[in-house]
Parts: sequence; C-alpha cells; structure tokens
Amino acid sequence: MLRDTLGSIPEAVPRMFHRQILFIALIAAPLCGVAAHAGAGFTAGGDVAVTNASGHGGSYDFGLDTGYRFDCGLGLRLSYASLTHYEMTIVSGSATMHHAIADRWQLIGQLGVAYWTESPTGYDGSGEAPLLGIGLSYALAPSSSLRLQYQLVPGAGSRLGANLDTVMLGLQHRF
Repeated sequence: MLRDTLGSIPEAVPRMFHRQILFIALIAAPLCGVAAHAGAGFTAGGDVAVTNASGHGGSYDFGLDTGYRFDCGLGLRLSYASLTHYEMTIVSGSATMHHAIADRWQLIGQLGVAYWTESPTGYDGSGEAPLLGIGLSYALAPSSSLRLQYQLVPGAGSRLGANLDTVMLGLQHRF
C-alpha cells in the first residue's frame, strides 16, 4: 500500500505545481518585469515548528524550503515539512510576497497548495489542500534572514480531517 501512495506522488505533484506556476507567472510577469538585480535570487532555508490539529494535540516539526524571489518582492517557494506526531509529510508549492515595513523588517504573505501524505499504523492517505501563511522576516545580513510565520492548511489529513495550524521559526539564505 505504501508503494501505491509513493507511486502516485510523482503524478500528482507536477500537475499541482504546473497550475500554480502558470498562475503566478501570469501575475508576476507584468508586476516584476524581466530585469533582475540584487533583490532577486534563489533562496534556501529550514525551520522548526509547532503544529496543532484541533482535537488531535500538537506536534513538533521540521521543514526545508527552496525558491526564487523576484525584484518586486514576489516569489515562488517549494517546501517540505515533517509533522512527526501526526506521522504526516507535506510538500507544498506557493507564491510569496515580501513587503518592507521597516529597516530590516518585512511582512510575508503566502498562498499555495499543500500535498499531504500520512501513514499512521494501519492507515495510509494523501490529498491536496490550500495553504495560507503570514509572517515577519528580519534581515540578519544582506542575504540571510530569520523568519517567524503562521501557516494554515485547512482540512488536511484523512485521519485528522482538521485544520493544521503551524507556527514556525526559520532561517533563510538568498543566493
């Protein structure tokens, strides 16, 4: 059964991200133009988090992400998260917005799609759900930042069937 679940991931994930990338490209291209300079670049980072699913307790989690940020503050992010207590993993693709609110501080907005798989003892499940996020970023250096973010994935998990509320603290580097 696990092979069936893992076998379906390569088919579902690209289809999910193709729609999202097309949508983001249609919006980002006119806003950002094609020029790139110091504000644009690839990003990579990691985070630790606490997730709560109503009625199912909390989970300490970890995650990794990579992406690309355009000059205008818009970006694309691909993330992986392991929710250890729920025996769940989430791969997500999202559009991000970074807006300067003070020296070194930025407001972060995120909208995307999460593809989740769960494999608790005796049960396997997977599906897609929307992902919404908001947070703050503090520039530690010109290319490194500390991020505090809240994410909501409503209705995730066949077994959980609950909203996943996550608060994460992460470090991100721009290349």
